[in-house]
Parts: sequence; C-alpha cells; structure tokens
Amino acid sequence: MASPSSPTSPASAEGASIDASVRLPGLYFAAAAAVWLVVGTALSLIAAFKLHSPAFLADCEWLTYGRVRSAESALLIYGWGFNAAFAMAIWLMARLAQAEVRRPVTLVVAGGFWNLGVLVGTLGVLGGHGTAVEGLEFPSYVNAILFVSYAWIAIWALLTFRARRSPHVFISQWYLLLALLWFPWVFSLAHLLLVVDPVQGVMQPLVQTWYTHSLGLFWFGGIGVAALYYLTTKLTGRSIAHYHLSPVGFWLLVIFGGWAGPARLVGAPVPAWVVSLSIALSFLLLVVLSVWACNLVPTLSRASAAVRQDPAYRFIGVSVLALLVAQTASVLLSLRSAAELLQFTFVHTALGQLTQYGFFSMAAFGTLYVLVPRIAGRSWPVPGLVGFHFWSSLLGCATSVVALALAGYRQGVGLNRLPAGDGAVPVPVIEILQGLQPYLFTHTSALVLLAAGHVAFLVNLGWIASASCSCGVPVTPSLSNASKVA
Repeated sequence: MASPSSPTSPASAEGASIDASVRLPGLYFAAAAAVWLVVGTALSLIAAFKLHSPAFLADCEWLTYGRVRSAESALLIYGWGFNAAFAMAIWLMARLAQAEVRRPVTLVVAGGFWNLGVLVGTLGVLGGHGTAVEGLEFPSYVNAILFVSYAWIAIWALLTFRARRSPHVFISQWYLLLALLWFPWVFSLAHLLLVVDPVQGVMQPLVQTWYTHSLGLFWFGGIGVAALYYLTTKLTGRSIAHYHLSPVGFWLLVIFGGWAGPARLVGAPVPAWVVSLSIALSFLLLVVLSVWACNLVPTLSRASAAVRQDPAYRFIGVSVLALLVAQTASVLLSLRSAAELLQFTFVHTALGQLTQYGFFSMAAFGTLYVLVPRIAGRSWPVPGLVGFHFWSSLLGCATSVVALALAGYRQGVGLNRLPAGDGAVPVPVIEILQGLQPYLFTHTSALVLLAAGHVAFLVNLGWIASASCSCGVPVTPSLSNASKVA
C-alpha cells in the first residue's frame, strides 16, 4: 500500500478530464444534499422550539413533536448525509483510481430515485406512517426504493475502482470500499429483522443498536475518514505522518468495530455478558482513534500559513478534532458508572450532534468546497459566504453540543436524585425539564445560527451549479488552495 503522496497523481489535463466526468452526478448529489440539509434544519428548529414552547404548531397534526423529530432524523441521515456521501465517494474514488466515471447520467438517474424515496419517506413519517425505529424511520415501502438506488450508485463506484489505472490501493480507498460494501448488508438485515419480520424480545434492541452503530461507524465514518486522509495530504502537500500504521487502524476497526454497539444497552433487559463484552471491545476503538490521530494531526499541523487560511483546511481540521473527541467520549460514556448517571439524557443527543455534524458534516463541507469548484470549473461566486458558513457552523455546533451536554448532566443528576426521608418523593420529571429550559433555548439559538450557514451554503452552491450548467466554457477555480488538489 502506497502513501497518498506517492508520485502517482494524474497530470493536470488528466485530472481535469476526471473532474469533468464527475461534474453531472457530483453537482446533482451536492445540490440535493444542500436542499435536504436546509429542510432538515428547518424541521430541527421546529422540534427544538417544541421542547421549550410545546404549544408551537400544536394544532397541526403533521408537525407534532414525535413526527417532526423522526422526520428530521431520517432526513438528515438519508437526505443530507447520503447525498453528500455519494458525491464524496464518487469523486474520491475517481481521483484515487485515476479513472473517469463512465455514463455519469446513470448515476443521476439512480440519485433521482434515491431522492424520490427520501421525499416519499419524509412525507410518510410526517403523515403518521413512520416505523418509530431509530435509523429506519421511513415507512417500509420506501426502503426497497432506497436499497435498489443505493445498489445502482455503489456498483458504479465499484466499477470505477475496478477500472483504476494505479496499481496502488490507498488507505482512503480501503475506507471507501468498507463503506460501500458494509451498508447494504446492515441495511437489508436490519430492515428484515426490525420492520418486515420483527424479531422478538431482547434481539430487538441488540439488532437496533448494531444497525445504528454500524451506520455511523462504517458508512459515515468510512466515507468521512477517507475524505480526511485524502484531503489532509492534498491540501498540505505532505505525506501522511506514520502512514505505515494506517492498516492497523483499518483492520482493528473492521474486526472489532461492529461489536461496540450493544455498549449503549447498560441496564437494558439483555444478557449482561453481551453488554460487558461490548464495553470491553469498544475500548479497542481507542487504538483505532490513536492511529487516526497519529496519521492526521501531525500532517495537518505541518501545513503552511497560507494553507491554514484555506476554507477547506479549516473544515477538515474541525472534523478531525470532532472525530477524536466524539469517539473518545463515546467509549467513556459506555462505562457502567457513566451510564448510571447519563443514560437516557441529552448527553447522548450532544454526542450524536458532535459525531454527525462536528465530524461528518464538517468533513463533507470541506470536501464539497474542494470538489464543487473543480468539477464545475469555476470559483465560488461569493467567497464571503464561505467564511460565514464556516464560522456559523463552528459556533453553532459548539454551542449546541455544550448546551445539550450541560442539560444532559443536570437532567441525569435530577433523575438520579434520591428522596430524603421516608415520606419524600423523587423530583418530578416535569420539574427537571423546566430547569433545562435555558439550555434548550441556547440549543435552539445555535440551530438558528446553523440554519443561516446552511442557507449561505445552498445559495453559493446553487449559484455555482447554475453558472456551470449555463456556461459552456469553464474557468479555472481560484478561491483557495483547494484548486491545487491534483
């Protein structure tokens, strides 16, 4: 396995032809992701308002808290997350394989069916036909559309890998292949065991946690880490530090990563040995985390002052930091002593925000800020919106995570407070929730800031996409060092 900095990059003309082959599907998936991100953020705001203003839109049956929360979760996963991941995976695979994407219109057709499924699924959830299964909230009739569409897109990415001109398989390609091959297995099996013919008893929580954990770790984690490895070396122009360790982290993740899901079930009616084994094996993920840190942090820290001003570099740097913090926190929260206090609180919501937004979304933004100008052949039309998007995303995400973590800690303390005296009663849950209102209001304010950044991203992306489609002669992008990616 060669270092990604090996002199195997295509020449500029060849790289331009590869980017041109990705233009149509890349712009389509990026635009679809941005649209769903704005819609999903709007639903997140509605759900957040309802936490401290229950009467907000209370007369609309389609916008009750349970439906909005489920639709928002599914939309940000399958609408924003998957469309962004498709754009990232196709471009990264083509670049690393040094091969053009054949018949790109086919990918757009498959993407059209995928987004049709997302639209139907979202309306189904809001209409009361959701499954109430975390990670599989869409109605069961939508999952067949999603599975076929995904298979179509993944096969095209795998065909691009098969047509590679380079004899080397880089670590980024390893993670891309892991994500592309792992998701259809866990998705189809979880759908069968939880929706089509639900298993009984203790198997339900075991399968459900296995699916949600695998979705985050192997699909979003695989695509996100692949992007971090590739862009870290390309933006800085340096080899990945301690690159020989990267296969160790990859194989430890493959072998032990899937076993860490049941660690969330401390105290649940499942065999205690299953949870204990999961907790023990989850600590091996700290070794994987150490490998990622040894590879990425020194490489990023050696970047020049000019590179540090690059918007893509900033997004990637935040993503690496969020990845390290989130995975460490996830392992520590699986301990029984921590679960006794913080399980079923907003602390886990904060962890999800840090993982899904702080890590994956920031990695996706960084990749798209490199990808889109190259495949569109022109610079971002309003550079100021790029900086605004970064700072609003950083401040909004940090504020939201901190507010939810503090709310969760106070919530855990209140729920575990023992009554004093024989006649005393525990603190009512409604009283605990009333004490969380300042934190929840802060979280809502953070979502408003995130929404403003997302709208700025959508406007900038729509502008550059429309300009690329209307003009026949592309120009050389010149906003940032992202244009130097070979």
